[in-house]
Amino acid sequence: MTRALYDLHSHTTASDGRLSSAELVRKAVEENLTALAVTDHDTVDGIDAARDEAAAHSDRGPEIIAGIEVSANYEDASVHVLGLFVRHREPWLVDFFAQARERRIERIHRILAKLDAVGVHVEAEDVFAKSTHGTVGRPHVAEVLVDRGVVSTFSEAFDRYLGHGAPAYVGYEKVTLRDATDLITRAGGVASLAHPGLLKRDELIPKMVEDGLQAIEAYHTDHSPDLATRYVQMAERLGLLVTGGSDFHTVDGTGPTRLGCRELTTEAFAKIREAAKM
Repeated sequence: MTRALYDLHSHTTASDGRLSSAELVRKAVEENLTALAVTDHDTVDGIDAARDEAAAHSDRGPEIIAGIEVSANYEDASVHVLGLFVRHREPWLVDFFAQARERRIERIHRILAKLDAVGVHVEAEDVFAKSTHGTVGRPHVAEVLVDRGVVSTFSEAFDRYLGHGAPAYVGYEKVTLRDATDLITRAGGVASLAHPGLLKRDELIPKMVEDGLQAIEAYHTDHSPDLATRYVQMAERLGLLVTGGSDFHTVDGTGPTRLGCRELTTEAFAKIREAAKM
């Protein structure tokens, strides 16, 4: 019997992924996923198309979990919060992310103005064209910079121009952690701290529980086995659920090229589902 395989963190072209919802689901079918959470940045636009594609594959299609990755601030840290099993069609939720999209568009114009000031001219239309139908962000600017030969890689784009402290860096007006967890739980979902190993602020996590954090992404592509064990143990101490995912964006370039979190058990997945207000 084939072991169940889950992935509770993935992205599509609705935000900064490189595969459409349908392409992502077809990849999930090829890799025999049992369930896949579509968790685009600050948008739920990719979920219905993913479910349509999964349905087209009959019993081979994975269960598509409606999810979201919310950008938030906590004290002096920038954090990402995954919402799993959200009721993504709630009108108030759709409106909230429509407003967030407008703020992201305004941010792109500010980034391009800063690039212009250091002699790098990029047309806004070129950046928005990279975001085929959704959330636009710094990765799309980086992609244009690579295309134009200004830089050779995404990493160089962020190091030289777009990263924190670089000449064209513009912060994003984010909600608070409490706002993010309230948003997710109001929509019936479970709020999980994404990739805490990248945050590198473990001392903040116990206090985050007081602000509504329900789970922690112990298993992530960038977490070593030892780090994952540390977060599993932390979850046990703090009474948090354990989630895991690939954080898949593309089949080439940086980041994982495969879907699936092989460490996440059926028991852990069932606990997350049970905690959601379906």
